[in-house]
Amino acid sequence: MTLTNTNQSYGSIAKFFHWLIALLVIILLIVGYSMDQIGDKSIKLQVFNLHKLFGLTVLALITLRLLWRWANPVPLLPPEMALWEKTLEKTVKLFFYIALFIMPLSGWTFSTAAGHPPHIGSYTLAAPFVPLSKTLADQIFNIHAAFAVIVIGLLCLHIAGAFKHHFINKDNILLRMLPKMFGGK
Repeated sequence: MTLTNTNQSYGSIAKFFHWLIALLVIILLIVGYSMDQIGDKSIKLQVFNLHKLFGLTVLALITLRLLWRWANPVPLLPPEMALWEKTLEKTVKLFFYIALFIMPLSGWTFSTAAGHPPHIGSYTLAAPFVPLSKTLADQIFNIHAAFAVIVIGLLCLHIAGAFKHHFINKDNILLRMLPKMFGGK
């Protein structure tokens, strides 16, 4: 397997970004929806902080993934694929990238405005130029929560499309993103 993409398949670097971001996003969504249920305040604060730090990690990874994508060819879609499917694929990817920027940025902004920015030890990672403001925090939290729902919807569309291509169309769309050890190209 090559490091870079080809016209037929994604390279190992693109696959690494894809699957690491996917794993982190799924974990962040699950934790994000369940962390309010944690009873122990000390543990709850640690989980919230880890959620924020992993969100910032997703922001960094998605930025690197986009830079990598712009520097590499994207594998071609099958020529027999309908125009509506190609349009939907490009639209879902575009909105996914946008949402994966807005989610961590809104979480970072919200937590900074609320006075609880992420931290590593005593080093605080406050979002620059964000004032302490409960009103702003509340407004940005609503954006963060709305984009969680949008990301879930886009994730479902993305997975459904991959499965449709693999099980119904029986083309190589899914295989070209799978690691070789899982039968990928």
